[in-house]
Amino acid sequence: MTHDESSSPLVSADDAVESSTSDDEPLSDIVSEQDEQAQKFAAEFLKMVIRLRGVQIDRDDYLRQELRKLGTDDDTIALALETTPVQAGLTLAQLDDLAAATITFETRKSAAISFAAGLPGGFAMLATIPADVTQYYVHAFRVMQKLAYIYGWKDFLGDLNEIDDETLGKMSLFLGVMLGVSGAASSLTTFAKQIARPALQKQIAKRTLTKTAWYGPMKQTLKLIGIKVSKDSFAKGVTRTVPVIGGVISGGMTLVVLKSQSTRLHKHLREIPPPGVDAAEYLAALDDLGAQADESRVLAAAREKVKGATDEASAWVKGAGGSLLRKVQRQPSDQ
Repeated sequence: MTHDESSSPLVSADDAVESSTSDDEPLSDIVSEQDEQAQKFAAEFLKMVIRLRGVQIDRDDYLRQELRKLGTDDDTIALALETTPVQAGLTLAQLDDLAAATITFETRKSAAISFAAGLPGGFAMLATIPADVTQYYVHAFRVMQKLAYIYGWKDFLGDLNEIDDETLGKMSLFLGVMLGVSGAASSLTTFAKQIARPALQKQIAKRTLTKTAWYGPMKQTLKLIGIKVSKDSFAKGVTRTVPVIGGVISGGMTLVVLKSQSTRLHKHLREIPPPGVDAAEYLAALDDLGAQADESRVLAAAREKVKGATDEASAWVKGAGGSLLRKVQRQPSDQ
């Protein structure tokens, strides 16, 4: 994308389609053109978002900071940076804790900024798109990078001055999983196993990246984002007509949506065995951790039931005892 292209205002997918269709076109052609316009709009929008300051997460800095919070020694941290956290000996439970903390941090930060952007005179707009819509995708990109690094991926944004189809495709796959786009999850798994993981120790060679792994889901994701951003831009504008309510709606919706979508991506990424480890052993450990979690939930539920029954019995005893005492007190004395 040239400088002129990146600095020009974005034209919404709806406006682009309206200006490029006529009454004489067949319905199938109009739908196809609408899809194409939505995809182009989304691609242009996402490339702009990726270039914003604060979007790119430095893998080494992030992992070093988070692993130190766990009390990890320097040698283990160095090995995790060179290979992956799993290969360095971090447990799945530790990785899951890091992932949960990351999701909480990014969603709360995004919701707070979204609340401010929902107020009149909030943050500067990215072209014609409300700041809180843009901010959502900023934090979606941030959380997907962090989760990927926790579970064994290397840097995948590369040179921000050169956002090519490869970079856009990878980011779209992650977004597709978050948005629940059909085929995105399986395509991301295929991409990880067949392309990304064998080339983990170096940047993925463009000649090895075929579009078969992500092209279809990428197009679906871009179409969905193009339509969604256009509609959200209108809806977000409406919420600002009542200042405080607009802020609450913006922040609340961002918190709920980003958290649920980040959790969906987290669940999928942790199920893909990292490189350099025995896949069967990793999946077995994953099953064991799941069984332990299920057992903990069952025990917690049982404790709640026991506590409830105990409280009920205690209340009954107190009530019965008080009733009996009152009866005794009402009985005439033999003296």
